[in-house]
Amino acid sequence: MTLIAGIVSRRNRPIPSSASDNLRQSISRHLDDQVAVFKDEFSYFVKVDIEAFGEPGFLVEPNGTLSLLTGEPLLVRDDEASWHGRQQDLKLIHEDYVHGGSGQLHQAVGTFSMVNYQPAARALSLIADKVGVRPLYYWADEDYFVFASALRILEGLPLVSKEMDVVAVSEIVTLGAPLRGRTPYSTISALKSAEIIQVIHGEISSRYYWRWDEIQTPTTSEQEDLRRVYSRFLNSVTRRIRDDQSTVAYLSGGLDSRCVTAALVDRRVRVLTFNFARPGTQDYFFGNSFAQQIGTIHQSIPKDAGDYLPDYSLMLARALGTNHSRENATRPSLVWSGEGGSVLLGHVHMNQAIVDFMRADKRDQAIEEFCRCESVHLSSKLLRPKISGTLLDAIKEDIRSELKETHSVDPARNFYLFLLRNDQRRKLASQFENIDVHRLEFQLPFFDSEFLAAIYSVPIERCLYHRFYTELLALFPRVVTSVPWQVYPGHEPCPLPIPAGLTYQWSGDRGGKTGGLKRRLIKKEAAKLLRARDFPHKIISKRNLRLAAWIHSMGWRDYEHVVKAANIYHTYWRVCSTS
Repeated sequence: MTLIAGIVSRRNRPIPSSASDNLRQSISRHLDDQVAVFKDEFSYFVKVDIEAFGEPGFLVEPNGTLSLLTGEPLLVRDDEASWHGRQQDLKLIHEDYVHGGSGQLHQAVGTFSMVNYQPAARALSLIADKVGVRPLYYWADEDYFVFASALRILEGLPLVSKEMDVVAVSEIVTLGAPLRGRTPYSTISALKSAEIIQVIHGEISSRYYWRWDEIQTPTTSEQEDLRRVYSRFLNSVTRRIRDDQSTVAYLSGGLDSRCVTAALVDRRVRVLTFNFARPGTQDYFFGNSFAQQIGTIHQSIPKDAGDYLPDYSLMLARALGTNHSRENATRPSLVWSGEGGSVLLGHVHMNQAIVDFMRADKRDQAIEEFCRCESVHLSSKLLRPKISGTLLDAIKEDIRSELKETHSVDPARNFYLFLLRNDQRRKLASQFENIDVHRLEFQLPFFDSEFLAAIYSVPIERCLYHRFYTELLALFPRVVTSVPWQVYPGHEPCPLPIPAGLTYQWSGDRGGKTGGLKRRLIKKEAAKLLRARDFPHKIISKRNLRLAAWIHSMGWRDYEHVVKAANIYHTYWRVCSTS
């Protein structure tokens, strides 16, 4: 299963035909997709499958009891890299859940979301994986409950009311994604990590089947920690390989995709790798050099100048569509990614000050330190007077609420769990939002919950600044450290000499011809926004935006962040204005 959505009645009212028709038409934008429908008088479910995993991911009993699945649960019976087929995993979880159990969910280490419907009991359940990587969004009024695995599906349904959540949109502006269960709309929520939302006879409730802060942390030596984490990482790769003889992977100039690629090659998998960095950057040189050293079938396709954060999934889909690489992969729509490695293993976004504040029960100071380091800032000139300060306080309150919900033995680990449950797993939502267009599923070994549990048990000081990550490299095949890699400022340095003249990945767009092109693109973006009839006057100062865009276009000051922020506010304001 790739995309799922549905409507259930909360008050024994039939599903309106207009709502079911809209849902079926909205689930996919791909004209060739076959939409499967499951329905009765009080429920209507649709699914689309791009067949990336080779197994269907749905189960229907003769009595109408139904389970729909996105992603792979990957049920584990022991500490080894054992695995069942995807459909068998679904069957085991389904049978256990129908009989009131959640033991099988405890054994799931993959990234997935699941829906279970039991018509006789009038019971609907939405289930998230332990990190909540695969999104499920939901909306309800007094009569109906609607859910979908892509937010755009709910955005397109007239039945679903949309009201802009300014705090959530501000979190997108400052942090890259909403926190907790927020979405850009106050009327729509997202499942949180390991959450189960139930609708039984119309009543909505929430519970969790897993808690990260209850993981037992064994007292082991430093070498045992390294061996355990490394073994779990190899297991996470092996169980996702299945029987694949060849596969596709991203390969940048950083450590995350490199470690994934090395583990695949070490398992004798033929790997087709792709690098999308621009020439002259560390990302380009290190990624391509490593591909040559390890012997992957490699292709380098530089992203367009001025495009700071392109849709890499769409770029890869186009690359696969223009050559024969797709034909050479066992499951060509499954792509390996190093997403999550820097935050979850490298402990990016944390530092010693945050650790010390958390252990001293000074959560507010830890939040302030985090906001300082991450430049969490809302422009007081862009936003209407008094709005920016209020919104920033609301964002900090959301962080505070998240920190209060976890109770790790080491309080510093509560901040790590905040990042685990809110950072990259929410930033991956765009991958699944457009999966009907690019038609690629991700293999995400860094999000394997057994692997993450092993990291969680390592003393946090060892993990900060990529320290533990760098130690771990000694256990990988030697080729991993044969070529320099790109590092985060202030983190463990690469011990290999860096060739002169290479630009750092995140600063490669700032000057020269590329910088000039980018300024023109920002000017064009601002001009389009300023002409918009549905400009969000209640939130943004049009006069100040115009001034910032002009100063930026002249190259006097970098106001790209102001234009980008205004565009984000306008995006969701427009949806709410037309709903």
